[in-house]
Amino acid sequence: MDDVFAFGCVLFLAFVVESAVGFGSALVAVSLGAQFVGPKELFPLFQPLSLVLSAILVARAWSHVQVRYLLRDVLPAMTPGVLVGMLLFRLGPADALLLGVGAAIALLALFELRRTLRGQDPAPLRPAVARAVLFGAGIIHGLFGTSGPPVVWVSSRILVDKAAFRATLALLWLVLSVALIVGYVADRSLDADTLRKSALLSVPLVLGYVVGNALHHRVPQRAFRLGVCVLLVVAGSALVVRAAAALGA
Repeated sequence: MDDVFAFGCVLFLAFVVESAVGFGSALVAVSLGAQFVGPKELFPLFQPLSLVLSAILVARAWSHVQVRYLLRDVLPAMTPGVLVGMLLFRLGPADALLLGVGAAIALLALFELRRTLRGQDPAPLRPAVARAVLFGAGIIHGLFGTSGPPVVWVSSRILVDKAAFRATLALLWLVLSVALIVGYVADRSLDADTLRKSALLSVPLVLGYVVGNALHHRVPQRAFRLGVCVLLVVAGSALVVRAAAALGA
């Protein structure tokens, strides 16, 4: 029961973060929740809850969703990368790639954090660079089931309004969650029993959304950008630690 309560607290924090800024719940859930729930059980438990949260965010802020941006820029660049990532996953481990990606994300986020602290607007990316980063995000998603940091790095420069940023990413996570859940059902890691356990953890989901949504509406735009940069530094560093531990094992 102590582990269940602790895991519920982790999920509450994860959903507060996601509801407030539009990403980060998977990072929090994996980095902290793995101490209480094994990874093979954690992802099937977490993903239905993540899907519900994304659906709520999209439904309540649909007018802010930049569908054209997703259909024109994000999904066409990411989809081929996902296929490449799934192929690489079958060929063997890719921890060295994850290490490089994490380091790059952390360094770029530190650079952006410095620009934001100085009051400078984010420099626009050339379309070719943005497509390359999103293609890489697709590879990471195919390999590791998470593509948040690179997508956030690109999108935060285009979707400068915090409401549009959160709502648009929520729709992207919703689409990706559906794809992951289909995969979990196919390999039987998600079944009726898993869904019952997820339903029991709906309280942290509801509370996390209420608190995070309140924070989203109260945080000024500049503070919001600072928070995104800090989370990207944490996310990149977490990827580095994870990859380094796997390579050292």
